Amino acid sequence: MPPSLTPPSRSSYGSDSSSSSNASISCLERRINFKKLLASFFRRYDPNRITEIDVLLKRNEGKEAKLMLMLAKRYDTSNPLNAVYVKYHARLSTEQLEDFTALATLYLSVFRPSDLSEVDNLLEKYKGKEDELFSKLASNFHAINPLKIRTIEQQVDYRQALTAFFEENDLSKVDEVDATLAKSAGKEAILFSVLAEKYQATNGLDANLKARLADQACNDYISLLQLYLAIFHPACTSSAESMLARYGFGREHELFDILARKFRSTNPLSICKIVKKTDGPAETKNKSLCLSRSLPQSPMIASR
Repeated sequence: MPPSLTPPSRSSYGSDSSSSSNASISCLERRINFKKLLASFFRRYDPNRITEIDVLLKRNEGKEAKLMLMLAKRYDTSNPLNAVYVKYHARLSTEQLEDFTALATLYLSVFRPSDLSEVDNLLEKYKGKEDELFSKLASNFHAINPLKIRTIEQQVDYRQALTAFFEENDLSKVDEVDATLAKSAGKEAILFSVLAEKYQATNGLDANLKARLADQACNDYISLLQLYLAIFHPACTSSAESMLARYGFGREHELFDILARKFRSTNPLSICKIVKKTDGPAETKNKSLCLSRSLPQSPMIASR
């Protein structure tokens, strides 16, 4: 498990006391097992390159984070460092989760350590627009948006969902809910997918998907896919647009079918019907889409 990391508060960042925090950041960089991350990445996307890992790491020594971003762009997928960030994010205290400096410091320490000195400047420039800041950072780094993790954590009661799942599929495990969640801190969505496959059952987060779709409008395929991934695979939320682009216009239903089978969930398109507008000239793909519901309503920034 990764060590505890305590980013500096906004008032202390840039002061002498920040040196100890920067030391913690450096420690974090040294503890990231880039070789293991690359092995996992290439096994999935390009097995023939597994033999190149040592050479790649030697060639990019000190620039491993940039290497990970380059690979994410080349293979049009999420940043391999997402898994690292999610683990550390789960260790942040409630206070730190509400502290933009803490989030930005941890975020850049994982995805762009060379830009750590820009934390204060970025937050000053985007004061009052932090949502926009993290959205741009996530897009630039092909990474998860830390504010999306916080939103999902606030809206999903994993304990209740897991209890309900075990009550339906394995009563002997109900007493182990807290311990199971503790072991999977920061990876709860993955846990539910693994359990759904193990018990050949519907994903325990499926009820949350239906509730969210009943309460939240999704005006196009991108916003629908972002909502879906935020529940079942938060680390890939920022890759929604590239996933749709990879499948191509007109094949969105195929993509959602694959995801529903993969996560053993309801296909969101069976709840939200996205159709082309019939009035006016054709517009850019996805922007020409609107939503009709089949459920009743319920009470850093620039690329370097």
